[in-house]
Amino acid sequence: MTLVISKCSSLSPWFNVCPYLDNWGMGQPLSKSNWYNTYQFNADMLFHARAVNHPCRTYDLSSARIFYIPLYASLFIHWFGNEKNLTRREAVWVDFLNHISMLPTFQRHGSHDHFIVSGLMVWDFIHTPGQKEGELHFNDFLTFPQLANVSILIIERDAYTDAKNQFGIPYPSYFHPQLKSEITMWQDEVRRSERTHLFSFVGGARPPGHIADKYRSAVISQCNKTESCLLVMCKYWGSVWDSVDEILGDMKRARFCLQPPGDTLTRRSIFDSILAGCVPVFFTEMTAYSQYTWYIPERREDWSVLIGPDQLDQIEEVLSQIPEKEVKRMREVLIGMMPQVTYMHPNASWQEIGFRDVVDTALVELTKRVRQIN
Repeated sequence: MTLVISKCSSLSPWFNVCPYLDNWGMGQPLSKSNWYNTYQFNADMLFHARAVNHPCRTYDLSSARIFYIPLYASLFIHWFGNEKNLTRREAVWVDFLNHISMLPTFQRHGSHDHFIVSGLMVWDFIHTPGQKEGELHFNDFLTFPQLANVSILIIERDAYTDAKNQFGIPYPSYFHPQLKSEITMWQDEVRRSERTHLFSFVGGARPPGHIADKYRSAVISQCNKTESCLLVMCKYWGSVWDSVDEILGDMKRARFCLQPPGDTLTRRSIFDSILAGCVPVFFTEMTAYSQYTWYIPERREDWSVLIGPDQLDQIEEVLSQIPEKEVKRMREVLIGMMPQVTYMHPNASWQEIGFRDVVDTALVELTKRVRQIN
């Protein structure tokens, strides 16, 4: 992993990744304490940083209930993704899996008690119809037989086939608190925010023929027609995480935040909107409900709105009919969800904060799963 990080300046052909890998993957500090310009695909690094210092970590292999395999898959795929020969491209995965599959702990329970974390979507690690061998990043890592029983924690799971060993974890947002007071102060700030607009959208258009075009076009068109919408257009995809003040500022001024699919079904914006206390509005069930079951309330109507295809051209009308009392109730649920969808600062301790964050929640759920299997 150290070798891959040392090559950070050449990992992406579009921008320098290095600043986003600083501070254990949190990125560069922002003006507020424990706020960082965090790259949306750094979940694997952030998880590792928390796991290393986790109070439940043990060095006694015989007493361990679950085993974390610390692989920065999101960085490896960038490093080897430009290799056009599929066999050479996947050699690193083959060598890695051959190594861990020989470990006694891996064999002890048929690898059911092992897990990997990925900061990229499942589609970056499985062959999808229409892909060609020479395409960038194409690989079949998650289909290797050695991983059949390993739990895959990933920011977007395969909700189409309902893969039983894949579990959705939140995209990282900007807030990485160390103290409980930092969380409660932010929750109070969100609670006091003046919601001047009915809804907002942060994102960009998609070209005609793109699978998300009908959603994005409908959203942008309706936003442009009304003063009830705050629209933040992202012309370059990097601006999605580099305009923190504008993104969260607008979300804090809106009652609802529209979450149409983009290049894939899920979006980091879901968790930005939770952090801003802005009720997420979804247009397909697979954007969140079938992804993040460990982290979201069972009753979807408690914290979000789903607009079906028959109402896609009536967004303002649908949202304006939801009573303000109901919106405030949903916002309180979001405020309560904030800690659990946050990646705590690696130096923080559970005793100081007193809540389960993304990593704690995942470890609890994985432990339950292993107990059921074994």
